[in-house]
Amino acid sequence: MIRWIRQQLGFDPPHQSDTRTVYIANKFPQHGHYIPQRFADNRIISSKYTIWNFIPKNLFEQFRRIANFYFLIIFLVQLMIDTPTSPITSGLPLFFVITVTAIKQGYEDWLRHKADNEVNGAPVFVVRSGSLVQTRSKNIRVGDIVRVAKDETFPADLVLLSSDRAEGTCHITTASLDGETNLKVCVLCS
Repeated sequence: MIRWIRQQLGFDPPHQSDTRTVYIANKFPQHGHYIPQRFADNRIISSKYTIWNFIPKNLFEQFRRIANFYFLIIFLVQLMIDTPTSPITSGLPLFFVITVTAIKQGYEDWLRHKADNEVNGAPVFVVRSGSLVQTRSKNIRVGDIVRVAKDETFPADLVLLSSDRAEGTCHITTASLDGETNLKVCVLCS
């Protein structure tokens, strides 16, 4: 349970092995020669925060900014030492800026969560147990054979096994990765 919490908070990366064996279409060997490996799942996570780490992580990021840290120090000094100005004169603007920035960053992260859920829930066709099964893109596992039709978004890093074109090619864009919208030719390895 503690390991899971640490992974959710981003402190422990998932366990990774030195060697990788990928079984195509998840057909594992018989006679006990198979040692299960944990691969990263296919979920896309572009958000920075979770419900559990939003406040501490956001406050840490905001007070890393020199201006916010400076006003925090001024506010604390005004609280401890009798000064001619009230601590409210530096504390209230600091609180306002921190609150507005946290609300803005929280809203932007919520939009990223929505976009991630939309991409992770996209329907894809995968070969499982010898038949074509529709599943969500977040459920794709390493070794799955995925059918991608014309004008569909690639749900993962894929190797081209076949194409319906005579020359065995396909054209792809990498706009979601690097912003380039020109077509690139992908050639089937023979």
